[in-house]
Amino acid sequence: MKRSLFYMVTPMLVLTSLLAACQPAPATPTEIAGVEETVQAYIDATLTAQPTATPLPTASNTPLPTLTPTPSRVQYGPTNFPADVDPLTGLKVSDPTILDRRPVMVKVSNFPREGRPHAGLSYADIVFDYYTGEGANRFLALFYGQDSVQAGPIRSGRLIDRWLVGMYKGIIGMEFADPRVYDKIITQLGGRVISGDHCPAICSVGPLTETSRFADTAEMSKYYGGKTSATNGKQSLDGMTFDSEVPAGGADGHEVTMRFGKNNEAQWKYDATSGKYLRFIDSLDSNNQMTMIPLVDRVNGKQLTFSNVIIVFAEIEVLNPPNDTLHEIHIAGAKGRALIFRDGQVYDGTWKGVYDIPLTFYDNNGVAIPLQPGNTWIHFAGVTSRYEEAAGVWKITNFTP
Repeated sequence: MKRSLFYMVTPMLVLTSLLAACQPAPATPTEIAGVEETVQAYIDATLTAQPTATPLPTASNTPLPTLTPTPSRVQYGPTNFPADVDPLTGLKVSDPTILDRRPVMVKVSNFPREGRPHAGLSYADIVFDYYTGEGANRFLALFYGQDSVQAGPIRSGRLIDRWLVGMYKGIIGMEFADPRVYDKIITQLGGRVISGDHCPAICSVGPLTETSRFADTAEMSKYYGGKTSATNGKQSLDGMTFDSEVPAGGADGHEVTMRFGKNNEAQWKYDATSGKYLRFIDSLDSNNQMTMIPLVDRVNGKQLTFSNVIIVFAEIEVLNPPNDTLHEIHIAGAKGRALIFRDGQVYDGTWKGVYDIPLTFYDNNGVAIPLQPGNTWIHFAGVTSRYEEAAGVWKITNFTP
């Protein structure tokens, strides 16, 4: 049965802990080795017991049973991440020295549509997606465990950027900002802001337009590191929790759509084969009719896939009414409701924002909700936003006061 109601009066999601409890615990490497020793001992004893007059099969034509190891459980956080594990994805990196820097964060345009497909989003650890007014949205992509040779197209900063960059202790590449916004970003972040052309860190490809400027994230790190005031060493990024084992307490969440305005939707569909959510985006035909198409990364031509999709419900304050172009999204020193989608399941919980710690997520008892190791897409929606849910298909419509 289809439901439509304000999120603040949503009933508790159906618990599935009994099903999760029935799943067998994965075998440890020690247990697997013990099984192999037992099998070998049994075979040795059997061969010894055979009458010598009976020819025995040789080892060359009687292979030992092959045991398939149970996939190892991946579990990290919220502290004590190994040196080769990215604390923002819970994944091992091939070269741990890439983590000896600040995260690189790039403002990415979603409008006008001529700038699509975006560049580099599939290489980001986290993408933050938020309302910018008049039915539009914009992204802030964070690169840490890997780089992208092209990220963009780059657009102007917003007030929320100063909080997000502060929480993740990053640097930011952006195309300037409204003076009321730019001054606050510079006041808070100082030299960690890179604006305008600084090739090869940030370059315009062709004549300068809204969609012509892109970043090279590795070059951004080098550019910032070359500043006399730079502090580009490894940062403490503790706070996030990861577990490859599906947690109990989820409900069906195999599809979710985030709607920011007319003909502006982000859709995610869970793919059980890859264990990822596939990303689709709005497209308008010649009759101005909207359809959803796969969103690909122009760098590699592949559809975006993310391990976790999170809806953060936060207060969106309109600072220039009756206009709708200047907002403060209150996330620093704040908390609220969150919907966490992973493994085709959805978990109803809460989020917490601290000024210098990554966003964290909890169930309604205050226990951390672990994310699936991998990349994460975070949508910010107003606290008055509505959702519809039917048979595991969710649709959230953003509203501001």
